[in-house]
Amino acid sequence: MTTDHGKRYTTNIMNVITKTDPAQQDRLWLGYHPRAAIPWMVTVGAVSLLIWTGKWYLDELSDLAEKIGALALFALAWGVWPLLGAIILYRTVAYTYRLTDRALYYDFGFWYAPQPPVWLQDILAVRWGGGWLSCALGVGWIEVRTADRVVRWPGVRHPQRVAEAIRAAVAAVQRADTRIPQVVATPTNRDDLFRM
Repeated sequence: MTTDHGKRYTTNIMNVITKTDPAQQDRLWLGYHPRAAIPWMVTVGAVSLLIWTGKWYLDELSDLAEKIGALALFALAWGVWPLLGAIILYRTVAYTYRLTDRALYYDFGFWYAPQPPVWLQDILAVRWGGGWLSCALGVGWIEVRTADRVVRWPGVRHPQRVAEAIRAAVAAVQRADTRIPQVVATPTNRDDLFRM
């Protein structure tokens, strides 16, 4: 037993994953990076600053402040910050992305329904991108396309590296599929079904 709770928690999670599916090996495990929230914070900060100081140079805002009260307008500008903080906290804690040697797993927390894995052999394309500020901060999104769905992971740190890791895993699975013949075991009679 270790006193480092974070290390013990990580070890326990890894034991659970290994016990539940020892056939899959982790290649990459990450989550929503807090830097991805900086563009939102800059935008909300600019709007808040405009509302707080706009009374002096925007006549429409000054008239609105007289109608609803300057304190209500000030509270509106401040009220968005706790909401933004809650969204950022939820995303950094709840969003998890996992790449194994066979599939992509992702979870967006308790507000969203559980998602089935994206099997690497089904992936047709992997793209990455982000806004100019996000890319300058080293964060962005990853988009994975299959024949029947498109999955986008927001808030990924170094999205180009992650996209390359996914592409490499897809290529490895495709190479393995071409070398290994697919053998399907079919029992010859009903009794063989129950012996397996």
